[in-house]
Amino acid sequence: MVTEEEKEEIRKKVSFDFEKLKSFMSENEDFVRKDASAGIFSLGVLVHLVFSMQQANLNSTPFEKKLKGLHITSRDVERIYTEAVEKINQYSYQNTYKDLREFIADKLSTHKKEIEKMSNQEISFNFVCGLELGRKFKS
Repeated sequence: MVTEEEKEEIRKKVSFDFEKLKSFMSENEDFVRKDASAGIFSLGVLVHLVFSMQQANLNSTPFEKKLKGLHITSRDVERIYTEAVEKINQYSYQNTYKDLREFIADKLSTHKKEIEKMSNQEISFNFVCGLELGRKFKS
């Protein structure tokens, strides 16, 4: 059982700066030029944050098993998003990353057809880039 003090310490370790992410995207428009790419990249960032929560709470990252060796398809995108949000809620961070979660939900839902047309390689690349750069956006 985790005490309230321990939860506060964990929250500090996994804090996120949405403005840094938006700034990164505007400075790198060539990379995330499409809204679908921005959504998938941001999903990778969110999963990085899930890893941070799990590492802080469990000293391991079991969520990694859900990523199919980082070979992500358009069908996986929705599943990964819903499972990541579920994990965030399980760790009692319902209000954490709210801006990021809303941004991702907007991009994934309004650009679903565009995502379905993307190659698996492009989807995986955008996702993994977000996963690897996720720590840049911690506050």
